[in-house]
Amino acid sequence: MNISLNWLTDYVDVTLPAAELGELFTRIGLNCEGITHTDSDIVFDLEVTSNRPDCLGHIGVARELAAATGKTLRRPEVLGKEVSAAGQPAADFTAVDVQAPDLCPRYTARVIRNVKVAPSPQWLVDHLQAVGLRSVNNVVDITNFVLMEYSQPLHAFDYDKLDENRIVVRRASKGEKLLSIDETTCELTEDMLVIADANKPIAIAGVMGGLDTEVGQATTTVLIESAQFDPLNTRHTSRALGLMSDSNFRFERGVDPLAIDEASLRACQLICELAGGELADGLVDVWAEPFESPVVTLRPERTDKLLGITTPPERQVEILAALGLGPKLQDGKITCTIPPFRADLTREVDLIEEVARLVEYDNIPTGGKVSHPIMPMGQTERIRREVISTLRAAGFSEAITFSFIDAEEAVLFGVDNPLRVDANVRKTNNALRPSLLPSLLKACKNNQALGNDDLGFFELAAVFPPGESTDSSLPAEFVELAMVSTDDLRDTRGAMEAAVGRIAPEAKITVLPKACRGFAEDVSAEILLDGQPVGAMGRISPDIQRYYGLEKSIAAAVLRFDALEALANLTRTTQPLAKFPPIRRDLSLILDEAVTWEKLSNAIQAIDQPLRASEEYVTTYRGKPIPKGKKSVTIAMEYRWAEGTLQNARVDEEVQSLMEGLQKEFEVTLRG
Repeated sequence: MNISLNWLTDYVDVTLPAAELGELFTRIGLNCEGITHTDSDIVFDLEVTSNRPDCLGHIGVARELAAATGKTLRRPEVLGKEVSAAGQPAADFTAVDVQAPDLCPRYTARVIRNVKVAPSPQWLVDHLQAVGLRSVNNVVDITNFVLMEYSQPLHAFDYDKLDENRIVVRRASKGEKLLSIDETTCELTEDMLVIADANKPIAIAGVMGGLDTEVGQATTTVLIESAQFDPLNTRHTSRALGLMSDSNFRFERGVDPLAIDEASLRACQLICELAGGELADGLVDVWAEPFESPVVTLRPERTDKLLGITTPPERQVEILAALGLGPKLQDGKITCTIPPFRADLTREVDLIEEVARLVEYDNIPTGGKVSHPIMPMGQTERIRREVISTLRAAGFSEAITFSFIDAEEAVLFGVDNPLRVDANVRKTNNALRPSLLPSLLKACKNNQALGNDDLGFFELAAVFPPGESTDSSLPAEFVELAMVSTDDLRDTRGAMEAAVGRIAPEAKITVLPKACRGFAEDVSAEILLDGQPVGAMGRISPDIQRYYGLEKSIAAAVLRFDALEALANLTRTTQPLAKFPPIRRDLSLILDEAVTWEKLSNAIQAIDQPLRASEEYVTTYRGKPIPKGKKSVTIAMEYRWAEGTLQNARVDEEVQSLMEGLQKEFEVTLRG
C-alpha cells in the first residue's frame, strides 16, 4: 500500500523525518517496505495485513499515526446538504433493487446532474500518481481519490446509459456476458454477483465496471455507487474471471458499512466542486441489516500480566480511545464499543494487542533466558540422512524442486487426471506432481541449457497420486525417492541398491523386467522389496526425452520411501576380518532362455553350502557355439573356510554339489 506523505498530512500533523516515520510505521504493525523520495513528495510502501483493511486508505493510516504520536486526527469536512440541489430527491431519479442481500448487505446510490467531464486539476493528478494511479478524468479520478482516502471503493455510472435509469443487484444469469472497462469479455456464471440496469449487467459487483456505462466526455449525469459486497464471493468472482482491481482487493478484506454513506457524499462533494455538478437531495439506500457495534471488555490487570509490564488503566483507555474504540473505564474494567472498521477485534486479547502495539513492543521486556531442549533424531530423519549420504557418496547431487507441474506432464507418466488447483488461480504448473520424475527431468533440462551435460540428481520429497486417501479431507500423499542420471543404467541401479542396502540390509531387492509408464519399453523394470512392488527403474522413454528436450539418454529409478522405512534396520553388526584367503570359481552355465537371474540366484541360495561366501552375476552370452534357445550365464562363486586355508579339492566338491542341484532344477550344463 503506497502512502503519500503530502496526502497524509491533510489528516494528521507529521513532524518526524521520513526514516524515523518509516520505523514508527513498522513498530506499530504497518511494516515499511520502502521509502521513495520524489521531487515534491515522499511515498511509503507499507505492508498492510489482511485483517486491517481500514489501513488501505490514508485516513486509516492517519488514525494509526495520530494514536502513536498523540496528534489529532482531522477527518475531511463533508458538507452534506450544502452541496445538494434542494427540491428534488435522489429517489425521483433512480431506484435500487437488491435481489441478493446475502451478497450485498448495503447498496447506496446518489445522482449528480449537469456534470462537466474534463481533465482533473493538478493537485488531484499528483495525489493519484503518488500512489501509483493514472489520471482518467475528473469524475473517475475523484472516485479513485476517495478509494485511497477512505478505503471505500466507489463506481461512477453514466446515468443516461442505464436502462430505465435504475439499478438491480442480482446474481448473473447463465450465459450472460459483460465487457469490462479493461475490455475483457467476461463469461458470467450463476454464482457471480452483478450490478445490472433493467435489462443487462453493467458491472461485476466489487470487481470492475462495464465498458458500456463508463463515464466519458459526453457524460452529463452520473450515478455514484457506494456499497458493501460479500468478501468471499468477490474473491471467487475475481479469480474465476482473472480480473484484479484496487476495488476487489478491498472488498475481499471487508469495508466499513458505516463509512459507505460518508465516502459517497465526500465524492459527490468533490465532483460538484471540480465538475460543476448538482447533487440530487439525499440518497437511495438499501440496507439488509443495519450494523450493530459489538462490545468487548478488557481487564487492565490482564493486560499487565500478559505483556509483563505495568500500563495504568488510564493509559490503556487513552490508547484505545485514540484508535477510535470508544473505551469506558468502569468497575475496574474497560468496555469498548468496536467500530465497524475494526472487525478484527473480537476478544479481550485483541484489545491487549492494540495496547501492546501503541506501548510499542520494544518496551516489553524479554525473559532472562530461552531454553531449547534438544530432542534425539527421529527414526524417519535418521533414515533420510542415511539415504542422502549414501547417494551423495555415489556421485548424485540432491535436488529440491517445486511440487507443481503442468497437467500434461502427469499424463506422460500415466496419470490422466492429476490433482490440480483452479486454472484461474494458476494458469500453468497447476497440477500436483504424482511422481518426482517430471521435476527432476526439468532440472536436467535446465542444467543442459547451461552446458552441464553429465548429470546425476536425486530427490526425496512428497508426491500426490490421485486416488483414495486415508484422510477424506486430504488428497493422497506419500514420500518418494527418485534418481535420474546420464550415466549407465547399471550405475543408477547400483546407487539405488546401495541406498536400500544401507537402510534395510536384510531386505531382498528384486528387479523384474516389466513395462512401466514413462520408461522405454525394452529398458524398464519393476522394483520389489521382499516380493512387494515398491517402484520402477529403466531408461526414460524417447517420447518423454523429446518432450523435455533432453539430448542425452536418462536412466531413472523411483522408490516409495515408506516401503523402505518399514524394512529399515539401522543397527549394524560386526564380525572379524577373515584370516584365510577365499577361492573364486567362475562358472559359465548353459541354460534355457526362460531361466531368469532371479530364479537362478534363488536356486543357488537354496542349496546349503556353508563354505560358500557369495555368488555374483558376471555376464550373459548368446551366440555360437551356444544352441538356439539357450544362453550362457557366467557367475562368480567365492568359497572361504574360517578355520583354515581351503584346498582346491574341497572347493571342487562344493562346485560339483552345486552343479548337481542346478542340473536337477534347470537341466543346466557347464560350458567348456
